[in-house]
Amino acid sequence: MNRYLATTLGVLFVGIACSSNSDERAPAVNDGGASSTSGAGGRPSVGKGGNGGSEAGSAGEVDAAGTGGAAGEGGSSGEAGAGGVGGQWEEGTVIPVEPSACSEKAAWSKATPLAGISSAADERLLAITADELDILFLRDDLPMRAHRDLSSAEFGAPATLTIADGYGVDTGAALSADGTTMVLVATSGQSFAAFTRSARRADFEPNADTSAFTGINQRALQTMQHYAAPVLAPDGKTFVFSAFTPEPEGGFPTGYEGLSMVYQSAWSPNGWSMPDSISQDLFDGTTVARPLPTGLSSDSRTLFYVEEGSGEQKARFRDRPDAPLYTVVDLEQRTRATPDSKCDRLYYSREGDILVASE
Repeated sequence: MNRYLATTLGVLFVGIACSSNSDERAPAVNDGGASSTSGAGGRPSVGKGGNGGSEAGSAGEVDAAGTGGAAGEGGSSGEAGAGGVGGQWEEGTVIPVEPSACSEKAAWSKATPLAGISSAADERLLAITADELDILFLRDDLPMRAHRDLSSAEFGAPATLTIADGYGVDTGAALSADGTTMVLVATSGQSFAAFTRSARRADFEPNADTSAFTGINQRALQTMQHYAAPVLAPDGKTFVFSAFTPEPEGGFPTGYEGLSMVYQSAWSPNGWSMPDSISQDLFDGTTVARPLPTGLSSDSRTLFYVEEGSGEQKARFRDRPDAPLYTVVDLEQRTRATPDSKCDRLYYSREGDILVASE
């Protein structure tokens, strides 16, 4: 268990993980383990190879805009406790940090092709819900969607994913926890929109709802940045994405390759707040070698992302959802890695297949 010293009020976040069913799997695919490394920056290449004393309220239900409901108002400041005055801890107090939902030592072994999805075609994962019931993926570059009623069951027959004009999945896609909202990037690269559907087996409506992303979309116009790789946290409170400087027609100046950073936005009553960089000075990339988010753990303490160019998948860990992502684990070529809610299964793409591995 990690520990750290606090001179001011320490706030303890404990991720709540939902259980998932285990089930029999197809014959295992030979797969490597994970190792701790430090790395930065860096297009996946796949081919068929054969606040003091206050307590925040809980988040609301997923709304029609595809985001988690607004968090409740903070509770009133607590009375002074044994640790100090006004809810503050005494200097030198050691505050325990509960283990995160995802383990830094997970081996992610016994990988098997995803039943009902993996075929002889070239398939790449786009997004999967934390309850493992809805999936978006590419099959020979055609966007598809599929659903199953139980995580232990095989996915039903995939259907073609309808995408509204002006949007695409080339730069990624995100799904809300209940599978009824999809977030896409505009083909212009400078705005996000949510698309909803009436039920998990239905197709998404073509109406683009940008209302929850107003501030983020305006920011793109002001900074001239482009967006990619949207990811919604399972609890609906956090939105993560990549923002980068597109290369100008005349190219970048000699010695400069642009800048790409990962940003995090929190849900507010007015939609997604203005984002903060969580990769700065840690794992920034360039325009041609971007860090592209692929998944968030149920407690938002583990970020999964792929280093563009090398195609290497990474997982970064932190003690709190608002802390720096210092600890990094190398997941090798497990592209588009996304965990289930309990973080004991990992879905990802590799050599044209979509696989699932166990912790």
